[in-house]
Amino acid sequence: MPKTHRQPPPPQEAPAVRVAEPRNIRALAHPARIAIINALATGEELTATQCAELTGLSPSATAYHLTFLERYGFAESAPLRPDRRERPWRATGRRTSVELDTSTPAGAAAAASVAAAYFDTTRAIAVEFTELAHAEPEEWRDGALNNADLWLTAKEMQEVADALQAVLEPYRRRSRRGKRPAGTRRVRVMNVVVPHRRVHRELDDQTPRS
Repeated sequence: MPKTHRQPPPPQEAPAVRVAEPRNIRALAHPARIAIINALATGEELTATQCAELTGLSPSATAYHLTFLERYGFAESAPLRPDRRERPWRATGRRTSVELDTSTPAGAAAAASVAAAYFDTTRAIAVEFTELAHAEPEEWRDGALNNADLWLTAKEMQEVADALQAVLEPYRRRSRRGKRPAGTRRVRVMNVVVPHRRVHRELDDQTPRS
């Protein structure tokens, strides 16, 4: 495991990174870039060599992805370490504001590419944990892997999404400030609140209701 450095929390929250162009969204949906964004989001300062260990790419290839992320406001140079041997990188601490028009084919395709990249990453984490659960300490062994299909109105669906976000927000704020209480470890939490595609609209209308 590479030795990492934690970045200090930003003195104040910077403006959000606004991503609105479909081509930019699709470019961000690269698996290596997703892995780097996730790693830097923990508050670590990582070099291209350390990021290469996470992505499976060469340091030069990873350096290219870091430069790309810098261009779009996701990563920035961190102060040089005492050995001054390699340039470290850190997250900018800025929130990401995705403002895609998904009513267009290009916007919908871009959003789908990002969603697929995050789903694939989360799936890999969940499968790895499940396969190796026997080696985990007992208190960590039962990871919460569950889903639910519910009959909801559009308003209720938004209420569910808002409630889940409210539960996570205190922990997000703590992570953004670089706080790691004793006994914590990195945990992937993913919310997906989306309706099923309506192949036959009449089935929704004719389903018995209680």
